[in-house]
Amino acid sequence: MKKIGFVLLAAALAYLGTSCVSPGRAELLSDTSPIALVSITSNWDINWKGEEAVNPNFIGAGTRRTLRADPDLTVVSNAEELIIAAERIFRETVGWSGLIYIAEQETVFNSRAYQEAPINRRRTAQDIVMPSGYRLIDPRDRNFPQALAAETGILRSMFVDFTFTKIMRSGFSRTGNCGADLDMRVFIQDTGGRTIFNRTFSVVSRNTISVSGGIYSRSGLMALFEEAIADAAYEFLYHLEGL
Repeated sequence: MKKIGFVLLAAALAYLGTSCVSPGRAELLSDTSPIALVSITSNWDINWKGEEAVNPNFIGAGTRRTLRADPDLTVVSNAEELIIAAERIFRETVGWSGLIYIAEQETVFNSRAYQEAPINRRRTAQDIVMPSGYRLIDPRDRNFPQALAAETGILRSMFVDFTFTKIMRSGFSRTGNCGADLDMRVFIQDTGGRTIFNRTFSVVSRNTISVSGGIYSRSGLMALFEEAIADAAYEFLYHLEGL
């Protein structure tokens, strides 16, 4: 699937000469220096789109027996492992494109600027999850991008935020087929804290898995989300080219 996606991307990029690129996109594409991926987050609980979270305390005895019979089945999913896959997929997909380049993780993490940057306290109380090593850097702090640039030479900072939800694609109530639904916001700023890119990409997985009475395969759902994350990353790259 990755190979096919890469071929599609390469074909799309062939239209570079006929694409109309906005000033913000042109600025990103004209500068080939690496961009620091300083923050990547998502919601913790993966709830049903438009519905309240499932309370595990209210799961009936019959459902509990079904779940015990197959450890891969669940009615409640979280993004603790998914956000790790999201970081890897996003970083790899962008890297393959050759459009923009993401700086080495260790260069950013090991910098004094990153370790001492103020935390985004507006979000610390929210139920979010990040891959290990990342800090919830505050994009409003104008000192951080300047300090990072002075220490590492990295001139731009990227913040990526995912919102993951499950969505019924067919059937009735929570019996039928469900898919993965996500929003991916990409925010990029320069050394002065000026916004040079800010856009949200919304994707629903092309495939589905079966769900019965709210019970579904957790690994199956995670696979759908990984597919959707890759699609969202490609949408971001297509947008950079104005395709």
